[in-house]
Amino acid sequence: MQRESAVPSDRRPARPEIQALRALAVGVVVLYHFWPALAPAGYVGVDVFFVVSGFLITGILLRDAAQNGRIRFARFYGRRVRRILPSALLVLAVTAVTTAIVVPPAEAARWFREILASTLFIENWTQAVDSQQAATAALESTPVQHYWSLSVEEQFYLLWPLVILAGVWIAARLVRPRMCVVVILLATVTALSFASSILLVSIDNNLAYFSTLSRAWEFGVGGLLACAPLAVGRDRLRAAASWFGLALIVASVYVATDIDAFPGLAVLMPVLGTAAVIWAGTPAVGWSTSRLVSLAPVLWVGGISYALYLWHWPVVLLTPYITGRPSENPVMLLLLAISVLLAWGTTCLIEDPIRFGTASHRLRTRTIIAGAAAMAVALVGGSALAADALTEEAEHLACRSGAP
Repeated sequence: MQRESAVPSDRRPARPEIQALRALAVGVVVLYHFWPALAPAGYVGVDVFFVVSGFLITGILLRDAAQNGRIRFARFYGRRVRRILPSALLVLAVTAVTTAIVVPPAEAARWFREILASTLFIENWTQAVDSQQAATAALESTPVQHYWSLSVEEQFYLLWPLVILAGVWIAARLVRPRMCVVVILLATVTALSFASSILLVSIDNNLAYFSTLSRAWEFGVGGLLACAPLAVGRDRLRAAASWFGLALIVASVYVATDIDAFPGLAVLMPVLGTAAVIWAGTPAVGWSTSRLVSLAPVLWVGGISYALYLWHWPVVLLTPYITGRPSENPVMLLLLAISVLLAWGTTCLIEDPIRFGTASHRLRTRTIIAGAAAMAVALVGGSALAADALTEEAEHLACRSGAP
């Protein structure tokens, strides 16, 4: 089974290098899916997203604990819902409707099963199980297969706050500095996940690739970075680190081409490269990456990176069913433009109003959660019913075609 690659937010980010990393990550993933020869290991973009998420989420949780003496779970998960669900469910809904219209029943049944898994954010485990079965391992990709990385992220969002909370609780009981205990706990979790990743790659690389457990260390690296003091001064060192980090990520796109080695030692290149860029920040040295990462086009792509990641793969896979022919290079250029346009529209019309609207116009979190839940229930129920109905129809057609 082909394995597809992952997941990326302020309007004007205080740390433009984060937005630049998102732009680079989604860029190499899109190149890999549109023109694999241009980015033979473009799937490393998902590893960049994981490190960035670990850094940002850990920072949010630690600041909340420091300012309020506790982690406000309702506030944290409410923000995650506002950030992730509206766009993710919209793309799934559009994909489901299009699939029902243009895809033959035999294929559509499997597609709807994966739409169901993606709605429940267990697509990574669905693909891990399918990769073990001869009947499904060799099947073609589905338009929601890239949701595996989003599923890993959602599972991380569920579990990581509990790890941070455990560190805060232990520190309070032992009367030890909170940050010291949290760092030790995060380092332990990260080391165990990294060890399991290396071990699992040698046993079952497909399971290792999709497993949340073998991917957790990538978030952990970002989390440990969030615990480190903010890098100030040492501008020349930081400037060198920023270029080194970017070079490491770009090099991994062309060097780390053995996907069967992921996510073991091979992932160290994009992970450490991302960590170096984040640590370096934007040093005040003329030859640093500060100007590059602050370019308006870079920040713009970073701003639509999440929506672009969601839209580009369904656009690529569904188009041949709509047109009735394979997509050649000129068509692929058009599809890239369509993907960018859809991502921009989704960001402007859905993501930004929900996340950045003024208090008088901003939808309440409860309203968003209720709407997302209703949409998710409709997708789950509809996908399950469609999968069953299409499976029966495909079996009926197979029997008729085989009849004398």
